[in-house]
Order: sequence, then C-alpha cells, then structure tokens
Amino acid sequence: MATEFKKNHAQVCEAWRLLGAVNRATYLQAAIPKLALLTGDVNKAKRLFHHLLSAAPSLDEVQRMTGATGESNDLYVTGRGKTMVIGSESARAMAVLGQLIAVLLTGNEVILHCPSQAEMCDEAAKVLYDTGISDDVLSVANDSQTITLLYIDRLAQVAVAGNNSEIQTISQELANTDGILTQVIAVTDMEGMSEMLTPDYLHRFVTERVRTINTTAIGGNASLLELGT
Repeated sequence: MATEFKKNHAQVCEAWRLLGAVNRATYLQAAIPKLALLTGDVNKAKRLFHHLLSAAPSLDEVQRMTGATGESNDLYVTGRGKTMVIGSESARAMAVLGQLIAVLLTGNEVILHCPSQAEMCDEAAKVLYDTGISDDVLSVANDSQTITLLYIDRLAQVAVAGNNSEIQTISQELANTDGILTQVIAVTDMEGMSEMLTPDYLHRFVTERVRTINTTAIGGNASLLELGT
C-alpha cells in the first residue's frame, strides 16, 4: 500500500509539473480573492499575486536552439521539484502566500510550514484544494520541527520569508544536510515585497532543460534517409 501511495503521489506531482504555467495559473487565479483576505491588505495582495501570475506565458515559452542536422533542440524551463515554503516568526502572511503562489505557478510540489501562522496556512491550503489543486502537490507541515523538515530527502529548494538572521539560520542548517544542493530563495522585505518584483524571481524556482528530437528518424528530412539506402 505504501508503495502504491508513493507511486500515485509522484504521478500527481508530475502531472502538475507537465500542466504548464498558463494552465496552473488558472487554478491559482481562482484562489486569489480568498487568499488575499488572509493577508490583512486585500488590494496590495491582489496586485502582488496578479503580478506573479502575469508571468505565466513567459514560463511556457520554448526556445528553438541550433543543433546538428537531423535533430531539433528546444530549451524550456520546468519546476525544480520538492519545495518547502517557510514563514519565520517575523514573516507576514502576504510574503508567505506570495512565495507559495510562485512555487505552485512554476510547477513544484510544495510543503508549507509556518507554525506562527498555522491557521492561515490551513485556510490557504483549503482555498487551493477547493480550486482543484491536489493535496499531493500541496501539504501543510506545521506540526513538525523546522530543522527536521529541512532534512527531507531530495528537497530541491526552500523559499523563506523572514529577517536576515532567520534566513541565515536556515541556510546554515541546510549546508549541513546530505544529498542534493538545496537552494534558498529569501524574501526579507515585508513592506514592499521587493524581491518578488524582480524580473528573475520566478526563474529561481525552475531549472532549464533541453528536449532533443531526432527528426531524421521520424521523417524530418527524406534526403537524409536516402543516404542509408
């Protein structure tokens, strides 16, 4: 049973990743009105969340690269994988939810952890579940210790909202973990949310991949096929 659960969990997360940013944005767009109510400043939150979702088309762009004759090479971006969104003691709800939207928009699996605002996390998760986002893709882990969660297997990145001291503590703890290198994406500006307004912010949650197709093998160039006859 456990093996089957893990299998299904991976399939659901992979389906979310493959859905595409524009389609994922549709789910998140439906959640914005209720998520904004959890922040204490509805209008400001809506502006921030809409700004993040407006980048969805650019995340789906595919760039054709020059390659060898008989093959096509397409460069695209995709989610990095398992991501933890942490709200530290000094974090504001808007910063935590902004990071959460960014991580989901970019196609990652999310573990939300903000013990000081546990009720807000539960409400946010319920709102997102109601739009159709699976609890395999988004889970809340406020009943666990932060340090314990940082040692989760194959944790690709940690999005932290808090002050510099809190972020440094988490970064130092991650440096002691084994396995893959875990990236830290920090938001410290609790007033202006300036980190989330930078052009490269969403790209910190994705990785580049290249899709190569042998066009000769599928009839892309008949003259090349004749060379082997």
